[in-house]
Formats: sequence, structure tokens, C-alpha cells
Amino acid sequence: MIAALLLSLGTVSGPPAPEAESFPEPRAPMIGLDGPSLDACGGLGRVGGMYRKQVIRDAPEEGARTSDTLEQSTLVWLCEAEGDWQGVVYASGEFQEPGDCRVSSPVAEPRAYDGPCRAGWVLAKDVEFLAG
Repeated sequence: MIAALLLSLGTVSGPPAPEAESFPEPRAPMIGLDGPSLDACGGLGRVGGMYRKQVIRDAPEEGARTSDTLEQSTLVWLCEAEGDWQGVVYASGEFQEPGDCRVSSPVAEPRAYDGPCRAGWVLAKDVEFLAG
């Protein structure tokens, strides 16, 4: 009797599990799009916008995962742009400087950024262009 009860309990299903949230595939910004004679990322900018921190996403879409947040005034390299999104490369950690990111020199061919710094996507309206 107890065995039959336990067996029947094992077949009872509860409410359905919530659907797993779906995110766009992560995509690093491309570098070297301006050609082999120009810097890998064509400009330098500063994070701005109306909030103290800006969200960095891992793809150029509103529904992409948040990969980081940056304080206002953080310096970022401006790489690929797509629609309303700006691909950025930035130093992370207290012992890294923007010059450590290896994007201020030319690269032979365009490629996804895979250097020592962090990279992601921010709304272009939240980045102030400084130089490039």
C-alpha cells in the first residue's frame, strides 16, 4: 500500500517550470574596421548619460545580458557601432589603464576584440566623443 502511494506521488506533476529566459548570443565589438593603417578602435570617449552608472551589454540589443556597469566619466575606446549601440573596449581593475587594451594601434584585418580589457555595448547616446 505504501509502495503504491509512493509510486503515485512520483507521477504527480506540479505546476510547469518557468520558461528559461532567452538572451541574444554575446558578441564582442569588432576592431580594425577603419582599415590596416588606422587604430583598431577609431576613437576615445567618456561614459555619460543621465545616470551615475551605465549598463554594458554583451550584444548590441536591449534584451542582451548585462555584462557590466560603468561609472560616469569612465574612458572607453570607441570601436564598432551598430544602430543605436556603440561597441566599447575599456580597462578593468585598478591596475589596468586604457592604453593596456591594445586597440590604439592598427590591426591587419577586422576581428572581434579578444584583448586583455573588457568589451561590450552601450547606448551610443550615453557616450561622449572625446578624440579620434
